[in-house]
Order: sequence, then C-alpha cells, then structure tokens
Amino acid sequence: MKNPSVFSTMNIMHRALLAGQVIFNAIMFYLVYSKEMMPLFTHQEKMMQIAAIGYAAIAIFAGTSLFKKKLALINDDTGGDARTKLTKYRSASMLQWGLMEAASLVCGICLLLTGNYAFLALSAVLILYFAMLMPVKNRIAAQLNLQSNELDEL
Repeated sequence: MKNPSVFSTMNIMHRALLAGQVIFNAIMFYLVYSKEMMPLFTHQEKMMQIAAIGYAAIAIFAGTSLFKKKLALINDDTGGDARTKLTKYRSASMLQWGLMEAASLVCGICLLLTGNYAFLALSAVLILYFAMLMPVKNRIAAQLNLQSNELDEL
C-alpha cells in the first residue's frame, strides 16, 4: 500500500480539526438549547463578549503573522528540497490552525457559560475562516515557489 503523501496528511489533519470544532460547538449549542446546562455567568456576558472578540482577533492576527514569518523563512532557505519545504509548511499551518481552533473553542465555552448565542455566531465565523485555510495544492505551490508537479511527486 502506498504511503500517504505529506499533502494528503495535511488535508486529513485540517478536516479533523474542522470536524472537532463543529462537533464541539454543536454539543455546546445542544447543552444550552436543551437547557441541560444552566448558564452560570449570564451577569458577565458583556465582559466575556469583549474577551472572546479580542481573543479571536488576536488569534487571527497572530496566526496569520506567524504563518507569514515562517513562510518567509521557508522561502529564504534555498537549500531545502520540496519535501523539507512542505514539512516546514505543514508545521507553520498547524500553528495557524491551532490558534484558530482555540478561538473557536473559547467561543463555544463562552456560549455554554453565558447562554448567549452571539458566541455561536462568532464561532461559526471562525469556523468558516478556518475552512478557508484548507490546504490546496495550487496555493501551497505558489506560497512555496514550487511547481505543482513537485507536490504531486510527494
């Protein structure tokens, strides 16, 4: 059996992280909607909204900034082959994805604690943004200055 490529491994990891966020937030929504869990911090809702929005903004900014910095380092390294570049790219992507996932999960927790569905909406926006970060061969090839056929060989 053929070993999975680095690219297919990235796709599987991205889909797993995406599914985890969706499932987690769906469970939080169910617990609040069915009143299985009563919100404990309804009086601190505004403070938690500000914190969740701030954390989401910081996560997006930090994830994007760190990803771009790591991508610049990868492209500056002229001695690396395509597999090495793609492995470093996967590491940079995982860092960005992790920050995005954490922001989505924080919104789910805030939903559970306050019962405010605005957190679910913010989490949905973060999940959609996360879904747009899905690894696509052409985008990866362009970002790493590689040819598509070099990625196909991996």
